[in-house]
Amino acid sequence: MDLLHALVPLDHPYVPDFLTPHPQQSRETRDRMVEAIAATAADELALQLDFAFDGRPVHEEFAASFGGEAAYRRWRRRPPPLLRGLLDAGDAVLAEEAAAAFGRFFDAAIAEDWPRVSAVLDADVAYRAEVMAAHGIAAVLTDLGPEICWDGLDLTLPRPYDVLVDWADDGVLLVPCTAHTGPVLFVAERPRTPVLTYAARGTAALGVPPSRSCHEAPVGELIGPTRLSILRHLAEPRTTTALSRLDGHSTATISYHLGVLSRAGLVTGRRGSRGVLYRRTALGDALLHGELPA
Repeated sequence: MDLLHALVPLDHPYVPDFLTPHPQQSRETRDRMVEAIAATAADELALQLDFAFDGRPVHEEFAASFGGEAAYRRWRRRPPPLLRGLLDAGDAVLAEEAAAAFGRFFDAAIAEDWPRVSAVLDADVAYRAEVMAAHGIAAVLTDLGPEICWDGLDLTLPRPYDVLVDWADDGVLLVPCTAHTGPVLFVAERPRTPVLTYAARGTAALGVPPSRSCHEAPVGELIGPTRLSILRHLAEPRTTTALSRLDGHSTATISYHLGVLSRAGLVTGRRGSRGVLYRRTALGDALLHGELPA
């Protein structure tokens, strides 16, 4: 934790980008992320550490983006003793230690809740895809945060430095995050696609452990434990794949039980760009919470 706190400070806005590797596919794993952090290219790693920390080389383009070297030096932060020792040992050593710390933190603090976190992220991606299909990219971008400005040609984010990102086939990659609540984060490392990391929708549900209503035991006896589990997970729209990850049953099993629940009027499905999204109906809510009329 000491190393992670040193690299991700509470009192400075910049976190070295090598700690959040550019995703290579829609769903990354803990092991791939650890490996990617440790294997950060030497030139990229050095540039990011130079940008962040006082005592490292000053790059002319960085200083120019702040309006001068003096302002840039004031913005950079002094590395704490733990980081200074690792930096003296070599940038690669720091990357390997950071990767190991990330892996240990994931195992201790995140792994148990990862299925719930993944479900929130999947639901956010499905929601953004629906918004984009119905209203276009402008509606998606402006919904990520009030600080984003999109005029149809340029995407602008407020930063203490002035940088123009403009290279061929750049596009933009949107990455939802359940652990971030501040302004939209931005990463641009040539030649990779620029990344916007934003706060995912539905994270409030992660703040409390899953609970069962006192009415659920008799409901489970009535409809069975698998269908009860599916109903509990359908407060937010989810696909059969998302339900399978949460529930632990195969997608074929989930599909079968969804069919039964749908015919009973307890869930409803709506086709979207990422497949059919299922959600509890009002009748399903009432059954789950013991609020059926007499």
